[in-house]
Amino acid sequence: MTEKELFPPVRDLFVKRGYKVNAEVRDCDVTATKDDEFIIIELKKNLSVTLLAQGLKRLKTGADVYIAVPKPKKYSLKKFRNTFAVIKKLELGLIFVSVRGSHSFAEIVFEPTEFKPTTRDYRKRREILTEINGRTIDTNTGGVTNTKIITAYTEQCIHIACILDMYGDLSPKRIKEISGIDRAYNILRMNVYGWFYNVKKGVYGITTEGRKGLLEYPELEKYYTELLQENTENGSPL
Repeated sequence: MTEKELFPPVRDLFVKRGYKVNAEVRDCDVTATKDDEFIIIELKKNLSVTLLAQGLKRLKTGADVYIAVPKPKKYSLKKFRNTFAVIKKLELGLIFVSVRGSHSFAEIVFEPTEFKPTTRDYRKRREILTEINGRTIDTNTGGVTNTKIITAYTEQCIHIACILDMYGDLSPKRIKEISGIDRAYNILRMNVYGWFYNVKKGVYGITTEGRKGLLEYPELEKYYTELLQENTENGSPL
């Protein structure tokens, strides 16, 4: 497919709407005019940052600007929702072109409109900041997929497991005093990873799985073990 194959369907779309259409005018792929309306359409085989930048440049002319690309083969609104949000934020319109030989056609997905300020998601913001504040050292690598992510919750489980491994069976209250983890009781009771067990009423210990779990996070295990040893040497918390 070539960019010139996108032109006839786009031209026909605007001609049917009563516009005068021209191609390649002062580096603009397509222009469409009607009375006081002035439209520029940029054609590209792929939706890219370069195309978005080109569209932004055209906005400086005061025109309404569309970007036109081939319609994705596996198109779904859900899949492209975030992409559409970016294009709308740039105040560009979007045209999809279905290239089917003599049956090719173009359709306007959305018009270029003035962007409305983003509604802030304070709940999401709070969740992210809470997660950040719950982490002590960051052993994750950004941009990876299918990789075990260490969350603040996981780190708290490691901290509690280190305490039980070093000091033996303890009550949730004592563990909270040592670790400073307010939800220590809930972590022990829910036992998401199977690292803890109820020795007797009000007392918890670490399981074999818990000790194996610590081996999976050597950096955090080392950090908390050394922290506990330092506290013990200084006469606290036990």
